[in-house]
Amino acid sequence: MDDTESKSGLATNTLSMWQALAQGLGTNGPAAVTALFFVGIAGAVGSSMTLVIVLAFIIYSGMTLITYEWSKEVASAYSWAAFHRKAFKKAGKFLSFYGGVSYYYYYLLGYTGFAMLGLTAFLYALDPALAAAYPWIWIPLTIIVIGETTALSYFGVKLSLKYVLYTGMAEFIFLIGTSIALIIIAGPNNSILPFTASAVHFNYTDIAVEMILGIATFGGLNSVVPVAEETKNPRKNIPLALGILAAMIGAVIIISSYAQSVVYGVGNMFNYANLSDPGIYVYTKYLGLAVAAIFALFIINSFNSSGVGFMNSTVRTSYAYSRDKLLFPEVFTRINKHKVPGNLVIFTGLLSITIAIVSGLILGPLTASLFLIISNSIFSFSNHAISGIGLGFYHKRNGTLKIIQHLIIPWAVAIALFVAIVYVVYPAPPPPLNYASYISGLYFVFIVVSYLYYRAKKPQVLEDVGKFTL
Repeated sequence: MDDTESKSGLATNTLSMWQALAQGLGTNGPAAVTALFFVGIAGAVGSSMTLVIVLAFIIYSGMTLITYEWSKEVASAYSWAAFHRKAFKKAGKFLSFYGGVSYYYYYLLGYTGFAMLGLTAFLYALDPALAAAYPWIWIPLTIIVIGETTALSYFGVKLSLKYVLYTGMAEFIFLIGTSIALIIIAGPNNSILPFTASAVHFNYTDIAVEMILGIATFGGLNSVVPVAEETKNPRKNIPLALGILAAMIGAVIIISSYAQSVVYGVGNMFNYANLSDPGIYVYTKYLGLAVAAIFALFIINSFNSSGVGFMNSTVRTSYAYSRDKLLFPEVFTRINKHKVPGNLVIFTGLLSITIAIVSGLILGPLTASLFLIISNSIFSFSNHAISGIGLGFYHKRNGTLKIIQHLIIPWAVAIALFVAIVYVVYPAPPPPLNYASYISGLYFVFIVVSYLYYRAKKPQVLEDVGKFTL
């Protein structure tokens, strides 16, 4: 073991390429995406949901290219903080600090918002009578699932990702197969219209507003990066996992959105959003109760797998900071016998329970889920934009600049993401979702104040932020 592996403290050289891929596959949770995001997007743009998702995938492919390029240069639990520091050197100290702390927020709220509250919202929709009779039942459900995903993370990254890989691949095959079946059943109802803005009378402002949720449907894909320190030959296997995963998730989410649109009826998709659980309804009506039941089980497992993936990412990002004596106490750096920072895992689980229950009590599980997702998306978008711009600086400095992949695509993605961030604020989603950006703003203030504190009181600590890489 060399010095960098010793300093890592994590289970270096443990994960195969496929297990690293499972980290991103699980975090995204394709079946869970179809259950949670399709409802919101279809409710706003009807059958043009497929257009939103295709455009979002084009943007997210560019975001993944940026991550792919950086993963050939950096292998660190710091992930985005390390990308920014490598790109901007000493001038990038603030950007590096911002990158890691803001992505911690993204992962933490992805865990509580998408994975945990998304699951309880789905279960409520699956059995409205249960929700009406026991409106509080989501609270113990949330606590139980957070406890279970916390335990999986505590007992080691390899154990948790083996589970995610096997169930995730089965989920992928099921979604592709059933989507093809739905397209065949749709017969003459197959149409090019879902790939156009016809459902909103070609009002592209409506399409642009929904790009927030559209891009979020592919969220988690790039969370392969935080497990780089634990992956064998990370500079080869992390980029490879990203490439394969982008193709898989792009295919399954696009084909699923199209299949459900044409089989339910292109002209009926605004009504689709009014169903209590539209995906289950479509599968029951056209594929039968048994297939719908299997679909429901995959959705539940998908949310659970996403929880495991988001937990793994949250823990590794915060561990990188505590390892360099930033933000988190030294007790969180202690590695348990499973080569995981056990105290940090437990803390993350308890914090997540608090966030989920408080936000759920205020807004209700479904609205709270969407609120937290919109709030954390801003930081994902901004960090991809910053690291994309940084690619050009880094490769120009090293004499390895490639115009298309290091300049043109990253800058195009940065501009698209800036537009997406603007649309979070104006025209904002309806209340209370419009307040999500305000919470993001408050967290940004926290980041700035924390950075200024360290710069004034502990400037030597900032010298190490984002520097560590295998």
